[in-house]
Amino acid sequence: MKLTLAATIAIAAISPIAVRAEEPSLRVMSYNIRYDNPDDRPDWRARRGPMARQVAFFAPDILGLQEALMPMVEDLSRALPGYAHYGVGRDDGAAKGEATTVFYRADRFERVLAQTRWCSPTPERPGKAYDAALPRTYTRLVLRDRASGLLWDVRNAHLDHVGAESRRLCARQILDQAAWPDSRLIVLGDFNSAPGDPPHAVLAGKDSPLRDAREASPIVFGPAGTFNDFSPGAPPTGPIDYVFVDRKLKISRFATLTDTDNGLAISDHFPIIVEIVPPPRGKTAR
Repeated sequence: MKLTLAATIAIAAISPIAVRAEEPSLRVMSYNIRYDNPDDRPDWRARRGPMARQVAFFAPDILGLQEALMPMVEDLSRALPGYAHYGVGRDDGAAKGEATTVFYRADRFERVLAQTRWCSPTPERPGKAYDAALPRTYTRLVLRDRASGLLWDVRNAHLDHVGAESRRLCARQILDQAAWPDSRLIVLGDFNSAPGDPPHAVLAGKDSPLRDAREASPIVFGPAGTFNDFSPGAPPTGPIDYVFVDRKLKISRFATLTDTDNGLAISDHFPIIVEIVPPPRGKTAR
């Protein structure tokens, strides 16, 4: 994959900065990778190599995927050997259906907890609820930084594309699940919602402990829109993919990555990436 000018500038915008030697920054990426639809052009077989190289180039510490079918997860896992991952299919809680899989750097993090929750009054078993067209899940990982001991409570979601009530209630469910003790909360994913819509208001409103990383970042690169419909040269629509971060954490930079592979889209969404400055040791963020 040849990096476009956008990638060249973006990597300069999000390269790690010297924060504290003992507390490296945390780079988090959210990526709707588009399920393996053989009718897509380019299809998954053409996209998986460029996508893996794009992820490797930007080297996130934590990567939340949406629309990830299990064979796609395995393709990326083979191409990204430094990462561990967790996620289950939304249809059966195992291998069937799309997953909100989270990849994380195995050398940096120890996995403390891994959960899948369905957006439903019965969150521990597969199924759809409310006005959702499809079963919807969020993946929760609690990760301990091996060097610093800091704990990160990460929740990666893909909200329904049809059901407005499902989107609102799922956002509420994600936020209301108690945070792991002494952890820093990060919520990311494809929320199929514009800024100001109920899910965004729930997760980043004045009563929320979280804020929208893009809105809070002092350095922002790339378009606001994240859905490109496989037309990377067309003006994208508004944002529907987000990273929400604990208000007490400092955000240093944010980018929407519009890279292409020889002019072809890598997914029908642009990934977003944010760099977070951890708090000093011994201080909690909540």
